Amino acid sequence: MFPIVPLVLAFLASPAPDPWQEIRLSIIRDPYVSSDHATLCRVRAVNFGGRRWSGRTLRFEARAYGGGRVAVEHGRFGLELEPYGSLETVIGFTGRYDRFEVAPVPPPGLARTPGKSRRRASRRGRRARH
Repeated sequence: MFPIVPLVLAFLASPAPDPWQEIRLSIIRDPYVSSDHATLCRVRAVNFGGRRWSGRTLRFEARAYGGGRVAVEHGRFGLELEPYGSLETVIGFTGRYDRFEVAPVPPPGLARTPGKSRRRASRRGRRARH
């Protein structure tokens, strides 16, 4: 067997890289918008690594707290996050909030647990009840 074959097999079997080891998220209220009915926030992703990431794969969950209420919104970035660069997007919450936090959502390949499928059951096998 050639010595390169085990290296190629090991590379192909390695899991997809996790962007959140190199990227940090932050969220702040947008200082340029004022409303009694909505709160807009800017979510920023900063890349501390030397790798380029697609913004579509960088998904996050933002939470807003205020007045005993919690609002949750999901979002993602566009374009590409360059090495040692940053991206920013805007996310909105219905209502007034004063405290915010943001957390990454793992890529689909890393979030699934082995043996569980996200496919829905087919309706073809179901029989109508009379």
